[in-house]
Amino acid sequence: MDTLSYAMNIFNGTYTDERGWKHYRVNGKSYDIRMHPMTLEWECSCPAYKFSRGNKTCKHIKSIQEKA
Repeated sequence: MDTLSYAMNIFNGTYTDERGWKHYRVNGKSYDIRMHPMTLEWECSCPAYKFSRGNKTCKHIKSIQEKA
């Protein structure tokens, strides 16, 4: 487990960076899933999100959205 994932587990699985993005992690994955609360824009660092054609969600984003 990397240091960021360890810290996120301590602080409820999320953190907010200096630009306002709220970062999440899915258990067992090191992908950075983030959401900007002002624009409601979601991003993920997984290959499925990066190489998607028009579909701007992935199973990691959907997993976080279902929990909320």
